Amino acid sequence: MERSIGRIAIGAVVAFLLQIVAAPNIAVAGAQPNFALAYVLVVAIVRPDEAGNVMPFLLGLACDLMGTGPVGAEAFLFTLASFGASRAFMVLDNDTLFMPLAIFSAATLLVELSYGCLLMLLGLQASFADAFMYRVLPCSLFTIVVGLVLYPILMRLLRVGQMTRGAGIPVIR
Repeated sequence: MERSIGRIAIGAVVAFLLQIVAAPNIAVAGAQPNFALAYVLVVAIVRPDEAGNVMPFLLGLACDLMGTGPVGAEAFLFTLASFGASRAFMVLDNDTLFMPLAIFSAATLLVELSYGCLLMLLGLQASFADAFMYRVLPCSLFTIVVGLVLYPILMRLLRVGQMTRGAGIPVIR
């Protein structure tokens, strides 16, 4: 368990560094992936029994401090999404690849939508349709692609030495 906590902490640092270094450089039309959100949600799905609230909160707070949005918004949303995704996965897990990806995609879209609505409430001059089409949807899709890459990697790294019900990585049925 201590080794997995260390791996999760190192992964959080790497995700944060990718967020501040790589994400702005691969932005397409102003939409950039949220590596930190993808990491938080994938860890919550891969390790739902150990997904705590400290790492998502600290990673969200670090992203808030580096960004231009309100401080504490991403920390709150990351913590809430991590808790919700881990509990949803514990209830809905059926050893297929569909459920982790569906939970991850829904949580990503909800976090991006909530963050966009919060920014609009705090004075962002945009209509809901514009915010959804030009910020929420592209950023969500970009983050989902990052999650699709992260999921098998973290599944392999964080499940090493553990008994799993199947082969370790869910298969498509």
